[in-house]
Amino acid sequence: MFFSARTDSITVDEKVHISAGYLHVFEGDYSFNTEHPPLLNDLEGLLAKIARPKLPKTPIENYQPYGSGQWNYAADFWYHSGNNVEQITAWARLPIILLTLGLIYLVFLWAKTLFGPRAGLIAATLTAFCPNILAHGRLATTDMGLVFFFVLALWLFRKWLLHPTWRNIFWFSLALAGTILAKFSGLLILPIILAAAVIFIPKKSALRQIYQLMFSLVVVVILTWILYAFSMRANIVDAGLVKWLVMPFEKFWAGYQMVSNHNSVGHWSYFNGKMDYRGWWDYFPEVLALKLPLEVFVLLILAILFFRQTARKFFEEFLIIFPPLFFLGVAMTSRIDIGIRHILVILPFLFILIARLAVAKGKLISVVVTLLVAAQILVGILAYPNYITYFNPLAGGVVKASAHIADSNLDWDQNMIRFADYAKANNIKKVYELCWNYDAFGYYGLNAEILPNTPPSDGWVVICIQQIRVPPSGFDMSWATKYPPDRIIGGTMYVWDFTKKR
Repeated sequence: MFFSARTDSITVDEKVHISAGYLHVFEGDYSFNTEHPPLLNDLEGLLAKIARPKLPKTPIENYQPYGSGQWNYAADFWYHSGNNVEQITAWARLPIILLTLGLIYLVFLWAKTLFGPRAGLIAATLTAFCPNILAHGRLATTDMGLVFFFVLALWLFRKWLLHPTWRNIFWFSLALAGTILAKFSGLLILPIILAAAVIFIPKKSALRQIYQLMFSLVVVVILTWILYAFSMRANIVDAGLVKWLVMPFEKFWAGYQMVSNHNSVGHWSYFNGKMDYRGWWDYFPEVLALKLPLEVFVLLILAILFFRQTARKFFEEFLIIFPPLFFLGVAMTSRIDIGIRHILVILPFLFILIARLAVAKGKLISVVVTLLVAAQILVGILAYPNYITYFNPLAGGVVKASAHIADSNLDWDQNMIRFADYAKANNIKKVYELCWNYDAFGYYGLNAEILPNTPPSDGWVVICIQQIRVPPSGFDMSWATKYPPDRIIGGTMYVWDFTKKR
């Protein structure tokens, strides 16, 4: 993760996460990226400080607080303030890499507890060498941080259900707060906890454990206030006492409403040749079918076939089967269909479920499982360093898969460094471009112009696959299919040399 992260340029969402997190921690200003709770942004911004970034000279109040404002601020922060983009990004990604390593250990611990050390090793290996985990486990976003806290919270909740002490409920409370403060979709853990509590809390200790759960919620509320108050301290410095107490909760609620409204309106997405705002119920199942290694599917089928032989108590099965099913079910109703990263939470539970094969009887099944896990290791190694563009063999490779899905499944502007190296090697000074990030071309020494609606008769053209699949308003990309590109950089940046005769 560390070395591959250094080959990937800053991705689309990282630009606003890191710059906003830096403002939260060192300026106490929460003007930007309020559609996400501050925890992970703050961790990323905290580590970014090591690279000594400079803030834009334009006052923050000159940017619109919502909508395009955070993107304009991020463009100035990264490309017009004299900052070293690669150094800042490398440090900001480090907290997520560490949380992903923590996730691998958590998966090992959970599977080992249920099915033994060999099962722990199987689950940890499947997690560590899953290209989708590796892709997002080294990016400064909120997705893998949520996965870590979600799994940690349910693991500690399990421990509390087995041993309902005040010490255990305290540690669970911290993890629950981390889950909710990582991303608003972390709130989905609450109905899971409620269902498990109703089913598994014994009647004889129900009152005491209800008090403990209430204590847990109080801890979450207090920690939410503390983190929000810290992240927006400059915004509430002149507020009266009552407003000072209320504003952090208002900011939390406003952020939640932004996400809720976004989901209600929908997100302009591409799926199987169609574009729509309303989403598709089968989007995430198909994304899993295209992006999970085939070895995982075979192992999952075997785990289901051997379920009766390897089953544990209903309590244990519930905690590893119900959460991913519930999370996937809710995701399938979403109108924000932009990537597998939104359902990465389900993967660790799949790997723990598969790990039960360690106790399945029979030498043949043991050999088959070993070979498939070894194959997963090979898949993870061969996918290096282009983990975002990983698709399994059934998808037919990156080019064919891009006919089905796009966005952060494929093209998240991660190949700008690779394109800059290609441009330097080919003495390219000017390009006509249509990509996520116009300002990045200038940062890497290229004279860039927005691509006209028709291909230029002379010059270099670069179009990112996301813009081919989802063209900006007024752009006709049909011409791109008439001319095969001269080069495809990292599977996502299509390059044409129109200095040649066509």
